[in-house]
Amino acid sequence: MVAPPSGSPGTPPASSSPGEAVPGRIEALGRGRRSAWHFAPCIGTWQGLINPVLVSVPTVLLKSLGFSNAVIGYASLATLPMALKFVFGPMIDAHRTRRWWCVNGALWLMGCLLVLALPLVLPTFSLWFYLAALTLLAIVKSIHQIALNGFFTLSLTKSEQALFSGLDPVWGRAATIFSGSVLLAIAGVVGERHGDPRVTWGVYTAALIAVFLPFYFYTRWALPRPLADRTPDGPQARAVALPFRDVLREYLTLPALVPGLAYLFFMRSGETFLAKMGVAFLMDARTAGGYALSISEVGMFTGLMTGCAIAGGAISGVLLKRLGLRRVIWWFTSAAIIPHLAYVYLALTTGQIRTVVTLDLSFMVGGVWRIDPVLLALLGIENLGFGLGFTVMNYYMFRMAAGSRYPASFVALNASVIYASYLLFSTISGVCQEWLGYTGLFVLSMIVPAPAFFVIPRLNYQLDERRE
Repeated sequence: MVAPPSGSPGTPPASSSPGEAVPGRIEALGRGRRSAWHFAPCIGTWQGLINPVLVSVPTVLLKSLGFSNAVIGYASLATLPMALKFVFGPMIDAHRTRRWWCVNGALWLMGCLLVLALPLVLPTFSLWFYLAALTLLAIVKSIHQIALNGFFTLSLTKSEQALFSGLDPVWGRAATIFSGSVLLAIAGVVGERHGDPRVTWGVYTAALIAVFLPFYFYTRWALPRPLADRTPDGPQARAVALPFRDVLREYLTLPALVPGLAYLFFMRSGETFLAKMGVAFLMDARTAGGYALSISEVGMFTGLMTGCAIAGGAISGVLLKRLGLRRVIWWFTSAAIIPHLAYVYLALTTGQIRTVVTLDLSFMVGGVWRIDPVLLALLGIENLGFGLGFTVMNYYMFRMAAGSRYPASFVALNASVIYASYLLFSTISGVCQEWLGYTGLFVLSMIVPAPAFFVIPRLNYQLDERRE
């Protein structure tokens, strides 16, 4: 647990200071008899369930409805609120508890999914209606993610933060496999049988809401009530303005802030090109430089790719805890970027004839899938590397907020920088692809993250090495 400074609201008693193995420690974390394993996986799972709806699913949906790659790239602007998380952070820190925002934000997400389903069931698909619904979902998702991340810093010890920074993406990506791959593949088969892609998206949304509901009630039960997760009481406290100025003043005094933000901004820049246009690459016809996969096949491929990213995240989290940030950051940053060469090779060889394994799943209502082992293996390697690097970036983002009076706001500011990078590079990804082709785009994905390497020596490693 990262406790607020002395004198701040909700400061735990001295007997429960971080690092002491005493009964008061458990009481300060508000867990009762529950361990971190009861609730920590919920943090990543919520984000993983909803992430595909904002990131990968719109690409598949718009591609299946015949929209161009440029339109698919520009559609990323609908998720602009994800880059403005810092606006919501002070509100969450100043009002209610982070736990309250976590629980109620999950309920609001389900309502947003219902709104998102409306343009998919209308007689004529409305792109603007769909993008407006995505924007609403992005706002609620931002609020929920900030609350979850702030709760992460208050309810876990430093050692647990290191461990779950690696394991958190495991739960998140497992949920992503389910919502962005398994459900997508099933809904794709149903849509293909009816000959209408809108049936695919109606089935997909209904199934996702059915999964959300029981998980919401479990989260409501599982999340603890740490003593540090408190807000001031009384009319005077409620009348205090949101602490935007205090948040920014404290944030701007962080050591090595500029190198840290540069690392967060550029680390995922190249991966964003792959995340946004990689699916389009798999779905485009051979004549357009793609691999002509169906929606159900894309769902299966992305599921296996995400599984490799889970393995990378788990390995990274364990090594982070054992070796520390300074000893692994060079290796894992390289592992996140260099394997982009796999996409370059695949783009150069898309016209070559390779052995394809045919998997007949008609008896399971799964249709017939065509599996290219080379394609699958190379994409798996690239995602394994991404899992290694993403965990390091994620961990550094949380450590920058450690010890602050405004952990949710600090994490929100850091997350806004990361998402600003995603928004910029995903928006231009379609235009870059149409200008450079898939091969040129994938080469560019290895060039744009280069600044991340230059700032690694200037990062503040004391954030990781100090005792708490």
